[in-house]
Amino acid sequence: MPTRNIIEVSNLSKTYRKGSAGEVKAVDEVCLEVPEGQFLTILGPSGSGKTTLLNLIGGLDKPSGGKVILDGLELSKLSEGELVRVRREKVGFVFQAFNLIPTFSALENVEVALAPTDMSKNERFERSIELLESVGLGQRAHHLPVELSAGEQQRVAIVRAFANKPRILLLDEPTGNLDTKTGREILRICHEANKEQGQTVVAVTHAGYVRGYTNRLLFMRDGKLFSQIPQEEFEEPV
Repeated sequence: MPTRNIIEVSNLSKTYRKGSAGEVKAVDEVCLEVPEGQFLTILGPSGSGKTTLLNLIGGLDKPSGGKVILDGLELSKLSEGELVRVRREKVGFVFQAFNLIPTFSALENVEVALAPTDMSKNERFERSIELLESVGLGQRAHHLPVELSAGEQQRVAIVRAFANKPRILLLDEPTGNLDTKTGREILRICHEANKEQGQTVVAVTHAGYVRGYTNRLLFMRDGKLFSQIPQEEFEEPV
C-alpha cells in the first residue's frame, strides 16, 4: 500500500508589497507533496522564501493564493480556533531563534507545551524530564535559557516540539545559530525522531551538511521550488 501524503501544497503563493519595489512574491506557485514519515529538507540561500513556505505549511501565515492540506485538512477552510488546535495537536515547530520563554527554566519551557493536554501536573513533569534526559539535559532542567549554551537551548526547543508527539515537525534553520559540530548533533536528534517515531520532518536551511540526515532534498530560490540542487551553493564545511 503506497504511503499517503500528510502534506499537500498546490499552487501556493505569498505576495508582499514592499514600498517602491512593488509586489514581491516570497513564495511563487509552489506545488509539493510530502509522504507520511519522510524527512524532507529544502535548501536555499537567505531570502529565497524558505521560512515563508514553512510558515504557510504550518498555518502560521495565510497564503495569497493556492492551498495547503495538512493531514487531510485544508488550512484555508479552518477557523482561527481550528488552526490553533491543528498547530497544537499535529505540528511541532523548531525555530532558529529557539523562542524559549526567558523567565522559564528548561523544564518549564517543555512543560508549557503540555499544558493544553489532559496530563496531570505530575505526568507533565515526568514527560518533560524524560525528554530532557533523552537529549542529555537532565542535569540542566532547572537552568534558565540564559544559563544554557546555544546548542542546549536548541535541544530544549526540539524536545518542546516533541512533547505532544506531533505527527509533523517543521524546522526553520535549526542549525543557523550553531557551530557545525553542534548543528550535526541537533540534526542527529531530529533524524532519530524521524526514524524511531515515524514523525514527518520538513526542514529549511542553507547548511549543506544537512544532506547526510535527510532522505529527500529540494532547492528553493526566488520563491520557486526545484528538484535540482546546485552543488556550488552548498559545499561541505571544513
